[in-house]
Amino acid sequence: MQRITDLAHRKGALVLWDLSHSVGALPIELDQCNADLAIGCTYKYLNGGPGAPAFLYVNKNIQENLSSPIWGWWGQTKPFDFGLDYTSAPGAQRFLAGTQPMLSLLTMEASLDSILSTGMTAIRLKSILMTDYASFLTDELLAPLGFSLGSPRDSAQRGSHISIRHTDGYRIDRALITEMNVIPDFREPDNIRLGFAPLYTSFTEIREGFDRIKRVMEEKRHEKYTKQKLAVT
Repeated sequence: MQRITDLAHRKGALVLWDLSHSVGALPIELDQCNADLAIGCTYKYLNGGPGAPAFLYVNKNIQENLSSPIWGWWGQTKPFDFGLDYTSAPGAQRFLAGTQPMLSLLTMEASLDSILSTGMTAIRLKSILMTDYASFLTDELLAPLGFSLGSPRDSAQRGSHISIRHTDGYRIDRALITEMNVIPDFREPDNIRLGFAPLYTSFTEIREGFDRIKRVMEEKRHEKYTKQKLAVT
């Protein structure tokens, strides 16, 4: 992050980092890297769940030079004046838009308390152990059934999920969701994505999940599903 940001700055460019798959899964030092902008979601590794708000980071050095293209009453200087002219609020507040989703923010507060009390160093360490274990189980349990690892084996090149690949991955994914109470994700052409939240996912649960994948294959449960894909995979 530091190297890429420095290279961009030498050319007079700003850098916006997408943190959706990294925030909450590994340590990120935006200030130390002098990052300009960052965006991300909180429903994944920040454990906010469905409907959790997204976030925006803007370096203090450029906040006054930027404005949001989406104007809302919380982003203006005097939100309760309801004036016809829009004047951006100072600092980071100018990037707010409409009324905040209070219930979603309350759940995020509870989640962030747990993350902060645990510490990103410990969370990242467990994440590495979990994805290493899942990679091992892929080789030991699933490779004989036609699976292969779709993620880098070097943990430094991974976040907190792994992809396992199979030519019939979509139908396997459907069987896991519908029958086995395992909720993975699917990405073309053959990737089943398995995410691990270090705060509350156990190694026992990972083993159980892989045993259920193995059962789907041995019992041929996936073969009853059509190859035609649903809108959400």
